[in-house]
Amino acid sequence: MNATATDLFLSAECEGKRHKVTATVDGKVAHVDTLPLASAYSRKKFAKTLCDKFAGLDASEIDEQLLTLATPPPAPAVADLQEVDVSRVVRPELFHTAAVSGITVPVRMESDGALVSRWRSYVRWANGHREVTDVNDRLVLADGAVLYVSPEPGEPFVNDMPAWSAEARGAWLKGASAPDPSKTFQSVCERINYFLDLPPATAHGTTATLALWVMLTYTYPVWDAVPYLYVGGPLGSGKSRVLEVLQRLVFRPLSSSNLTAPTLFRTLHSQGGVLLLDEAERVRQSTPDQQELQSILLSGYKRGGTASRLEKFADGSFQPTQFAVYGPKALACIAGLQPTLSSRCVPVMMFRSAANSPKPKRRLDADPTAWQVVRDDLHALALEHGLAWVQLPARAHVVPAGIGGRNYELWQPLLALAHWFEERGSNGLLALVQEHACKTVARAKDDTVPPADETLLELLTARVVAHNPPTSAELLEAAQAHDPVTFKVWTPHGVTNRLKVYGIATPEKANGERRYRHVTPAQLEEIQTCYGVSLGLG
Repeated sequence: MNATATDLFLSAECEGKRHKVTATVDGKVAHVDTLPLASAYSRKKFAKTLCDKFAGLDASEIDEQLLTLATPPPAPAVADLQEVDVSRVVRPELFHTAAVSGITVPVRMESDGALVSRWRSYVRWANGHREVTDVNDRLVLADGAVLYVSPEPGEPFVNDMPAWSAEARGAWLKGASAPDPSKTFQSVCERINYFLDLPPATAHGTTATLALWVMLTYTYPVWDAVPYLYVGGPLGSGKSRVLEVLQRLVFRPLSSSNLTAPTLFRTLHSQGGVLLLDEAERVRQSTPDQQELQSILLSGYKRGGTASRLEKFADGSFQPTQFAVYGPKALACIAGLQPTLSSRCVPVMMFRSAANSPKPKRRLDADPTAWQVVRDDLHALALEHGLAWVQLPARAHVVPAGIGGRNYELWQPLLALAHWFEERGSNGLLALVQEHACKTVARAKDDTVPPADETLLELLTARVVAHNPPTSAELLEAAQAHDPVTFKVWTPHGVTNRLKVYGIATPEKANGERRYRHVTPAQLEEIQTCYGVSLGLG
């Protein structure tokens, strides 16, 4: 005998083309089924099952409720929608506006005996009020305006450690004094100098540049473009160690030497952060994944930079989706970067430490407290001066005359930060970094031809002068014998493409081979003159 029902409630969750329907009778779950609500047969079967279980239910009423659940609510008319100014949309992990600044950190908690990780937002308002909240999709400002927070971050991993310690966060919320800017900057410089042997001729300028770039990772959302770091130098010169030092200082580091493109753009979109990519030579490879990775790096230095992909949805359809990839990135490699990527970077050139130098032997985590103190100060400093960060992009006067175009984009953020720190006690910092910037830009103009390209041109010239034109494969073989590290991952096709940059066309096939028979000494002499390379001609 079936029970008598007095109250029925139906709810549905979309699962692709079907809906999971839950029937609650008299406050208790009575039946759950997954069915296509557009199907009259499936609705009739669902209603019959309920009516067989409970007396007093009307099958036609159940069918009517199911049809209501199958009909999506009407979308608001366009005229009823209010367009949102993009300046009022910020990312959750780090934002700075004139009214409020915020940093989101992963926090470990215990829930029902299990260890879970949740995001918590630490917010500092323009009036000095500090608070911690759950991650919300909007913040209501003092004037009633709304600041929208998007996208919603994915769940943090349980083993994600907050870079900002719980003790420091608690002290900050209770009103601890803001860190002294000059002392914080000096602490970052001291950490860098303690572990890194930098080229003596540029050591002071390079140290200051690295320290400013660290600070930039806590303020970068206010700029339209952000400089990457290129850490170069020969084998064993400390490139990886630079990234290891940065990993302990920058905002939300994402370190890797074998990151796939999908992992990168999904992680950056979901959680943000600063990419530290070691062994970046592989970006030069012509595999689809490496080409995809390169496209992310090329677009990610500008605000609004995205990776666009077709994503599969629950209903089986594919729709274009954009992933935000803007933010600071540091790339380390021996062979050098491609010119288009190199043009987005401030170079940091390393050299091998002296045999008696103690710095390479120092354990990076021998004193974790020292790192933690600096990180705590960097987080607090970033939150306390949100209004100042918003104003820094307008400081055009800090950039020396002669630095324009892409170089202006690279150096203005660092020089504006240098000016800000100098105003707060770091005497002489702006002039130091300005001088370093001018020398770096001048060296870059002298080095318009990457060393690898110069090697290929020299080898090609020798064969042409000897009336023995080579194939691309023979050039690569000679280059690998000359410099096996740089040319380890190169291909003959890559050699052909690099020579095209200098106007040397792909050789036509003759007698089953593609040799550079069309290249003349006069053409090579013109390249030598135009690009300032020494090929032993003229």
